[in-house]
Amino acid sequence: MATSRDAPNPLRPYYLPPSIGLPPDASSNHTHSSATPTYSSRSPKPSFGSQARDILSDLDYDSYLPDSNPTVAEHAKRLVDQALWNYTSVLLAQPFEVAKTILQVHHAADQLPGQLKTDGDEFRSRPSSFASGKYGDYPSDESDDDSPGYFTTTAPRLSQQPPFSPTSPSKSRSPGHRRRHAPSRSNSSTPTQAPSPAPRRLELRKADSLLEVIAQLWQKESAWGVWKGTNVTFVYSFLLKTTESWTRSLLSALLNVPDPGLMGTTASGIGGLDIVDSPSPFLSLSVAVAAAAIAAVALAPLDLVRTRLVLTPTSAPPRTIYPSLSLLPTLSLAPSLLPVTLLHSTIPTLISSSTPLLLRSTFSIDPVITPSMYSVCTFLSSTAELFLRLPLETVLRRGQVAVLQDHENQRLASTYRNLPSTPHRTVFGMENEDPSVRSFKTIVEPGPFKGVLGTIWFIVREEGIQVVGPDTQKPGQRQAVLAGRAKTRKGQGVHGLLRGWRVGVWGLVGIWGAAALGGGGGEF
Repeated sequence: MATSRDAPNPLRPYYLPPSIGLPPDASSNHTHSSATPTYSSRSPKPSFGSQARDILSDLDYDSYLPDSNPTVAEHAKRLVDQALWNYTSVLLAQPFEVAKTILQVHHAADQLPGQLKTDGDEFRSRPSSFASGKYGDYPSDESDDDSPGYFTTTAPRLSQQPPFSPTSPSKSRSPGHRRRHAPSRSNSSTPTQAPSPAPRRLELRKADSLLEVIAQLWQKESAWGVWKGTNVTFVYSFLLKTTESWTRSLLSALLNVPDPGLMGTTASGIGGLDIVDSPSPFLSLSVAVAAAAIAAVALAPLDLVRTRLVLTPTSAPPRTIYPSLSLLPTLSLAPSLLPVTLLHSTIPTLISSSTPLLLRSTFSIDPVITPSMYSVCTFLSSTAELFLRLPLETVLRRGQVAVLQDHENQRLASTYRNLPSTPHRTVFGMENEDPSVRSFKTIVEPGPFKGVLGTIWFIVREEGIQVVGPDTQKPGQRQAVLAGRAKTRKGQGVHGLLRGWRVGVWGLVGIWGAAALGGGGGEF
């Protein structure tokens, strides 16, 4: 007998009811059997879950729910794969990070392009003819600018003669007089080799060349110098992400707002958190910025150890994390580094997290409706974040070096004050080292730290010499610079604050290109 459910509805003649639920025969049988229930003790009553699976058996849940619960082995495999991927990313980027850190700390001397610094404060040009060096005062013919110096001397420069005075004829500077009183090649005036610099010290000719730093590190310290500090960089990046996520979740729970890290990310593969769907976007933005600041302050000692391992030679102990932490007098952040640490951690997070909110709520640029425009805007935002982060990172690295030098001076002072019979505190990995010998020796001359604004002003207006006008890479213009006809000014300019910007821009271009091609982007 057909029920009203199977009969066509006169008001909806073309409507076919869905076939959900028990079939009519099964429902009628179930109705008759429910009148006289006969359940045995061995046949359990069908549960509601099994009845629901029978009713909704034609629905596919594979795309919504996982096939089965992952086992412990699958969890372990997933964690190992993710760790290997992160370590590989750090390993590939470490040479450029090491070179960028060295350039940021390096103090650019008062040296013109194409010149060499001597032992004192005097600067001389690179020898290019036989009239250079010791025989620079003798008359000689003009030689070609591009000819190599086959007759250069290794003898040290003689002391300069006093200026010419007409009242002292004995000190005449005529060519004949110089020939008559020319010193003889006795044993006391035999040319000797000039003292060579430290074997592990870098002599940088350019203040912004990453490839020059990598080449000199490879030449002096081989692959260990190029990839030094990889383990501590990996540990620091892992702990920074974990601490920031945990702190953000804790603050979100305390303030009763959604976690910004769980509301979705930007669709371009670049940028930070998408807080536009939050009921209180500005509160969520404050939570994200506060979490970044707390994580940076908590892990500041580990970042200090990373800077120490990068700037010291590979032969200088210790070279692991725990002994380096043991050398620090305290595991808290130095007060002088607190302002720059907060600025370096909060400003990039503020820009990357507020960009999606600004684009979607103010300019109506949505990643779904206008994906191309949204991707370009997030790329420009990431570029602006990079150029704001690099000056703060330069100041932070110089401040960390200054703090490490202060710690080393305090340790040496305490060592000299103690009596020889007093036992010193031994550090793991430095049992055979003399505690009275300085262990923190940088491979470059570090620049001074004068606070945030003071360091920025010193780099821009006082550090080194900058040539204004001609291109010093051309041979003709280089001779003009050496002759003193070019205009120079002190300071590195704004370009001195952006050391290492090229590798950062190329990294952003690679991530943005991978996201534009459908690769999802991500963090390298």
